[in-house]
Amino acid sequence: MGVNTIAVSVDPSVPTPTVSLPSVSSRAVGAVLEPALFLVVAAAIAVVEHYVQGPIDGFGPSAFWLAFWVMATWSAWHWPAAQTLASSFTGNHIAMLDGRPAAPVTLAARELSRVGILYGLPLLAIEQNIAPVLALMALSGLVIAKAPGRRAPWDFLAGTVVIDDFGGPATGFERTEVHSVADLQLDESRNRKNRRARATVLALGTTSILVSALIVWNIFSEAWEFFAADAFTWSSLQGIGWFPRRGIFDVWTLFIGTLWITGIAIALAGPVGLGVAFYLSEYANPRVRRTVKPIIETLASIPSVVLGLFAISFITPQVLQPIDESIGFASLLAAGLGVGILTVPIIASISEDAMRAVPMELREASYGLGGRRVTTSLRVVFPAALSGISAAFIVGISRAIGETMVVYIAAGGSGGAVLEYDARNEGQTFTAAMASLGAGTDSVAGVGIAFQSLYALGALLFVITLLLNVVSDAIVRRFRQVY
Repeated sequence: MGVNTIAVSVDPSVPTPTVSLPSVSSRAVGAVLEPALFLVVAAAIAVVEHYVQGPIDGFGPSAFWLAFWVMATWSAWHWPAAQTLASSFTGNHIAMLDGRPAAPVTLAARELSRVGILYGLPLLAIEQNIAPVLALMALSGLVIAKAPGRRAPWDFLAGTVVIDDFGGPATGFERTEVHSVADLQLDESRNRKNRRARATVLALGTTSILVSALIVWNIFSEAWEFFAADAFTWSSLQGIGWFPRRGIFDVWTLFIGTLWITGIAIALAGPVGLGVAFYLSEYANPRVRRTVKPIIETLASIPSVVLGLFAISFITPQVLQPIDESIGFASLLAAGLGVGILTVPIIASISEDAMRAVPMELREASYGLGGRRVTTSLRVVFPAALSGISAAFIVGISRAIGETMVVYIAAGGSGGAVLEYDARNEGQTFTAAMASLGAGTDSVAGVGIAFQSLYALGALLFVITLLLNVVSDAIVRRFRQVY
């Protein structure tokens, strides 16, 4: 077994950051100077107020609070130079722990905590008694200033430190040599912050996994109660339709309705979405693409309940009934078309992104061989983007299966559905049946396991979507091409 070694190239000319702390006397001057200036400003405001008879009442808390704003504005003038009002007089600067100048946002946070600790808290605690306020401020400033090697509380909160200089205006850093790997390691405080950040991110990731596991456990545990109940028989899964109130849980009825809705939706959204994707990717100029694509994607933000109302108020009377008068007020066909409209922007957007990801060199090679644009689109771009297009269709199918409100409103059968193979009639899907049971309609009355059937449908729908995701992942891996 060999021993791993690390070779470190030492270059004295490489600038490395260092922090030069100010002397105790310098920090003492800075700690006392700003409270003194604050008192002078407050006194000046009180004197002016005395002669002009303004809204505040003499040398009291109102003058102090107004002085806060004056001092804050005055200090903000120096923040771009990584200085505060007091440090601008003493020549000190505010730096991060690694020697970098503190940003104005960091300085704002530091000064906000400084004002709250040194000025604000005493005023809030003893609002009307000025003498203890002044004594407490002076004592706090002197104690902090006289503590050698220690940082003030506001520096701890903001992660800053007061330094004498940044190493001169030419380089911004002092030069030092690197003698070992330890010289290249981060400061221990930064290592602690990295460990805390890693632990926080790990906790958040674990929480998401835990929540998902709890959801799955809750669904399948309740579904098991449905199948294990005394009132349940396997014969109840076969019948004339889905009527939980009468103990008839014909899942096949919901499966047929879901197939009809999904098939009609993809039959509409597939060609339309793919045609939109071809146009935006291969034919539209950039100006048209920037205008049309956001409009197409806006369809996805339309609430599904609006599309449900659109299906029964426009699609059925204006589109379907003039063609076939036997179609009633609600039908699987109208609901499927409404779901298809919702699915168009999903297929169009994902497919267009997949086509745009195809390298331009492939198109140029096809044009160089004499291929037309339509030939290039169908024979070159489409096969190269097949994995992304397949993923778009899988996502669209999952969207159609999971749609609830459009089917709940436009397909009818929210209180139960007869087994029906004709899409022109009313029907119900898995999600619509779950919405009906969860909403507390009369379907939950009667048989005791009617409500538990809600979780049985949820478990079955979970298995279906899981299989779709597995198939989608297999298709993407099968046709993926990396350029």
